[in-house]
Amino acid sequence: MKKQIFLALIISIGALSNLVGQDPHFSQYNESPVYFNPALAGVSYDFRAVVNYRSQWASVAVPYKSYGASIDFAVKHKKLNKRAYWTGGLLAYDDVSGDASFTSLNLGGLLGVVIKSGKYSKLSMGLSGSFNQRSLNGSKLTWDSQYNGYRYDASLPGESIPQQSFYFGDYGGGFNWHYAKSERYISAADGHRFDIGFSVYHGTLPFYSFYGNTGENLHMKFIQHANFIFALPGIKASLMPSYILMLQGPSFEANVGLMFRKILSDASVHSATIKPVAIAIGGYYRALDAFIPQVQFEYAKYAIGFSYDFNFSGLTPYSKTRGAMEICLRYNFNPGYGTNVGNTIGPRPTPMFK
Repeated sequence: MKKQIFLALIISIGALSNLVGQDPHFSQYNESPVYFNPALAGVSYDFRAVVNYRSQWASVAVPYKSYGASIDFAVKHKKLNKRAYWTGGLLAYDDVSGDASFTSLNLGGLLGVVIKSGKYSKLSMGLSGSFNQRSLNGSKLTWDSQYNGYRYDASLPGESIPQQSFYFGDYGGGFNWHYAKSERYISAADGHRFDIGFSVYHGTLPFYSFYGNTGENLHMKFIQHANFIFALPGIKASLMPSYILMLQGPSFEANVGLMFRKILSDASVHSATIKPVAIAIGGYYRALDAFIPQVQFEYAKYAIGFSYDFNFSGLTPYSKTRGAMEICLRYNFNPGYGTNVGNTIGPRPTPMFK
């Protein structure tokens, strides 16, 4: 009985952290870039579409499930001048957690600009705006007043929640510095690429409560991130270290990762007959919470990634280290990599930086 009570307490604390404003997120953070910084839209690709799925805590509770989809693109036929162009995007994320099906729905749009800052570098700025809904099924909640001293009794009255859903608008923005040096494509073993950025979300401190206007607001969220690709041309491979730091109210999260990508087939420079193929293996560490191995397979314009969170937090005695399974699918219209990021083989449909 004590074990069951303690487990319920741990799960309740996890649910409470969502209720006071923690955002859904994915362990494969490099594959949900415009979700944490709108300035990453249209920088690495002319067009990119990503779908994410995550299932968490199935070993200890009703699975927490997160779904995400985003597109981002460069609007290069609407150049500001020869040194800048517009970017845009759309995103949708839905997170469902716990017995009460606490749901966080986010539907948003992105607008940004990319400015050529050097021979091999770009500086980008982006803004995001979103419609957000939070809802739950109050009939699935249980309360202290429904325990009769021996066991839970559903016939006893519980507490009431004034509203089971609420809505709010939200805004965010960010900056990113991008460096890429390669004349070839995304699988090229001679390419280096860096992204270093900073973003802020919930700048308007939106109202956030199921109990009406209680003065409870969503905490501002600050994110600093970086990812790197270092080519190892002697073995046709690359190292890809990255990190992301997130601060939201009293909560802080730090993630670091390292992937090793092996080039199985390089792209044909003069024709489309040979497709780029690569496989990457590695993992991430989320401080004081999980180790996350990942494998990713890339073929031409497509990529698929799998990861699994091995949990070692305070929930480990009950989770048995079983945390979350995550899948990511990515499509990029043109697989460009370096100074001509986004170029297609053959005629160029949009002007590119030189």
